[in-house]
Amino acid sequence: MNLRFKDRIALHYMLATAALVAAAYLVVFGVVHHRVYTDLDRNLRFEATKHMGELAVTATTIRFANRSEWEEREHLEVQVAPVFIQVNDARGHLTDRSPNLKADQLAFDATPGWRAPRNSVLRGKALRQLQVPVVRGGATVGYLLAAISSEAAQQVLSSLEMVLLGSFPVVLLVLFGSARGLAGRSIAPIIQLTAATNRITRTNLAERVALPPRPDELHTLASAINGLLHRVEQAVEREKQFTADASHELRTPLAVLRGTLEVLVRKPRTVPEYVENISLGIQEIDRLTYLVDQLLLLARFENHAKTLNHRELAVGSCVHDVLHRHRNSLNTKHIRVDVQDPDPTPITSDPYLVDLILDNVLANAIKYSLAGSAITVVLAPAGPGLSCTIRDEGIGIRPEELDKIFDPLYRSDALSHKHIGGTGLGLSIVAKASALLGIKLEVQSVLGQGTAFTLRFPA
Repeated sequence: MNLRFKDRIALHYMLATAALVAAAYLVVFGVVHHRVYTDLDRNLRFEATKHMGELAVTATTIRFANRSEWEEREHLEVQVAPVFIQVNDARGHLTDRSPNLKADQLAFDATPGWRAPRNSVLRGKALRQLQVPVVRGGATVGYLLAAISSEAAQQVLSSLEMVLLGSFPVVLLVLFGSARGLAGRSIAPIIQLTAATNRITRTNLAERVALPPRPDELHTLASAINGLLHRVEQAVEREKQFTADASHELRTPLAVLRGTLEVLVRKPRTVPEYVENISLGIQEIDRLTYLVDQLLLLARFENHAKTLNHRELAVGSCVHDVLHRHRNSLNTKHIRVDVQDPDPTPITSDPYLVDLILDNVLANAIKYSLAGSAITVVLAPAGPGLSCTIRDEGIGIRPEELDKIFDPLYRSDALSHKHIGGTGLGLSIVAKASALLGIKLEVQSVLGQGTAFTLRFPA
């Protein structure tokens, strides 16, 4: 069924409550039924016991000793609830009966050991009947059958059954209507939340959902929606900033390349001038190519998680491979590198991404280190995993910029060191790759003294 949410809530509530009401009705009917028949059976046993003492048993027959008095009492009294008494011999043949039975007789049950009261019918009227053996000298010589009318009891039970069955659908309808109204009131705040979130678009992400006054589940839901909106707003702002920065970074080498070519075509140049300007253009093209490659690499991280190639590797060997690739830069700046790896602990990770992370962190350490300084790489067990700390003695990072260095295209205090090239994408790539591999990334830095990056690899 294609029902609205509040109708589904009402329906489920009604079905659950209907089951409880049906169970309660059955209990009520069962209790009344048991009570009615218990009272009937108690009266029936009382009458059977009373009339058992009025029997006269001879060797050949069983009869009532005071039958004449009984007949006279029948003429003088009007019995509202008549009691029918009958006596049968051991073979089940009728030997005597109460005057009110007249020519009728109660049904005899020849089943051995039959004792419990049962329902029967006499002259089209409902009876409750009991059959009690007559014992003399340890032997059963006959049976006394007692019966009383159960018409009133049957009418009470029938009336109760009709009331319960008739009221059940009414109760269900009332329950459904009440539950629907309560469900509508209950989901009204959710409708308000939905309307508020529908009003929020890309142009007004600063708007927030109003929090309910009470700290309940709806308050938690509204807070979660506001938190989500805050994260979306931040992501959109980062996207806008990234687009602006990327446009600027791409525009710069293109402007230089355009200016160089314009200079070349203004008038004839000597061969050395052509070589110099073309070489400058090639450098800008290389810079542009590198920047585009970095941007594409950063974009591909969104789908890289599906193609991770986990295998066992030694981080120490990866560090030495990266240092070997950067040996020319290290030699040019006369930077000493100390790798401390006393107890190599292999990890399981993606070799390509681990190499990419170490390459960018070490490249930054070399780039921002002072000539003649030292870089220290310390590998040490960290629980079941491994920590790798890369510490340089470079220019350091301002404390207020530590939270921004992993943003795409952000360069710390770029105006103070214009001579140091870079795109501002390296640490963004490190952060993305570390998140994919579950590596915890920590940074500590003191301006003018150096920076330490700590990579905590999982086992």
